[in-house]
Amino acid sequence: MKQKKEYKEQPEYILQKQFVAWMRLQYPKVVVFSDTAAHIKKTKLQQIRANGLQSGWKQPDVFIAQPSGEFAGLWIELKAETPYRKDGKLKAGDHLKSQRESMLKLIESGYAAKFVWDFKQAQILVSGYLNDLYREYTV
Repeated sequence: MKQKKEYKEQPEYILQKQFVAWMRLQYPKVVVFSDTAAHIKKTKLQQIRANGLQSGWKQPDVFIAQPSGEFAGLWIELKAETPYRKDGKLKAGDHLKSQRESMLKLIESGYAAKFVWDFKQAQILVSGYLNDLYREYTV
């Protein structure tokens, strides 16, 4: 008898899944793109191929394809916990740094972009963005 394979819990995937389901219910006419492929375990060859398709920057997890106010759309990078230290600076790590740099490029191009690490926070961000009320779109 085969032993059942245990899977590591993926809190970012769970948050992303919950968020996208909420968007479908709350804003059914808003187009949402979600990078669920980022949570799929790939072989080394598959990862090399996937990396070869990247444009040199890290794409955030979710894109809300709806202009609002001065912004062309909203990019959201979902995290399992805050990416910031208590002093407000970004935690150490090349991965976080490259994500932040990508988000700053998106902001320079006219998009809103934000790190989010809580479902309620995501709801407030998107509701404010779609109603052109929320102005804190910097990473």
